[in-house]
Amino acid sequence: MNNLTINHCLSFSLNPETWAMLPSQQLATIISLDPTTIVPIPDMPAAVIGVFPWQGEVLWLVDLAYLLGFEPLLTPDYHQSKRNVLRVTNRGKTLGLLVHQVGQLIRCKAEQIQLSPTKIITSTPAQYIKGIVRNYEGESLLIVDIEAILENFE
Repeated sequence: MNNLTINHCLSFSLNPETWAMLPSQQLATIISLDPTTIVPIPDMPAAVIGVFPWQGEVLWLVDLAYLLGFEPLLTPDYHQSKRNVLRVTNRGKTLGLLVHQVGQLIRCKAEQIQLSPTKIITSTPAQYIKGIVRNYEGESLLIVDIEAILENFE
């Protein structure tokens, strides 16, 4: 039997230039969010936007781009358009991650993963990144560590 592991991951962008992905088994739902439904919570870390109602539950919302060291996705004009939220789960914990754009499902082989992202991308906090994958066009995609993010926001 072949030891080669192939994971299915969802790609998404943090901004127009930076793409990332997460394992599809950690993705519960893709939500098109009306920003006017977000309730800000005072005295929270800067990346925590607030909470919003989702199918009978209150879901915490984190700006993933801002958490990873990029420009925040919500700007003063954010009320004008719907936003993409990835509802992620792991070990019974759930969180909404605000992203710039949702991409597509990608098949990723284990040997494609580079495990030392801090040597390549210094602006990204390494604790939330598992590695980097280069696609067939040579572009780099960050592999987001959902477990680390959920642990940080317990």
